[in-house]
Amino acid sequence: MKNHILLFSIVLLAMGISNAYGQIEITKPIEEYGFNEKTVVINAKGEKYPFAKWHELVATGNYMLKPVQHDSDSSAFVLTKRDNLTDGRLHVDAKKPSETRFFKTGSTFNFFSMKDVNGNVITAADLKGKIVVLNFWFIACPPCRYEMPELNHLVEAYQNNKDVVFIAISLDKTEQVERFLKVSPFKYHVIGDSMPLFAYYGVDECPVSLVVDREGVIRFNSQGYGDGTVPDWIRKTISDIR
Repeated sequence: MKNHILLFSIVLLAMGISNAYGQIEITKPIEEYGFNEKTVVINAKGEKYPFAKWHELVATGNYMLKPVQHDSDSSAFVLTKRDNLTDGRLHVDAKKPSETRFFKTGSTFNFFSMKDVNGNVITAADLKGKIVVLNFWFIACPPCRYEMPELNHLVEAYQNNKDVVFIAISLDKTEQVERFLKVSPFKYHVIGDSMPLFAYYGVDECPVSLVVDREGVIRFNSQGYGDGTVPDWIRKTISDIR
């Protein structure tokens, strides 16, 4: 009986999540949401780069794209050279991103079995004793997309550490996510068709990032773009746990 009540509650919550995001719909071909030839990339002086040039520079890993307006689909991006000495390090006065309304640092996070878009099944048992970095997102969310390159950069920093797992939970249908990832790779384990998870956790705004420690306790949670510093705060949290 309790299972039926829980299922019914999740269905009702999912309907609420659907309504909350109903006005943020995919209104153009999914491929156009990724960085492409139409993306406006400028330098600090406002001069525009040709697609081939900025794409080549970003591919080296020595440059990043910073959105002029992180909450706008019409935003231009400033091509910025990375400083290897400060890469991933927070400034002493860096402001911590806003926390969510639906997660609480210090509380326990409940994991469920999930299957990513590549068919890999991730169970709660698999994550036991791991540091888990989570991201809640959806395709039509500008700041979700704009932080992905830096989140990918973060994944690369831990690619040889099997004790740190990155999972991205998407509100979109799996087939939509697969199309999007072909033009904008996301190096997390990406989970599609996740409205029930959004509903269960009460997530109704994105992007959301979490760091869960080896005991399943939330050590960091953030909501929004956070001036682009969220990946650095995630890195700091992982370092503090270790």
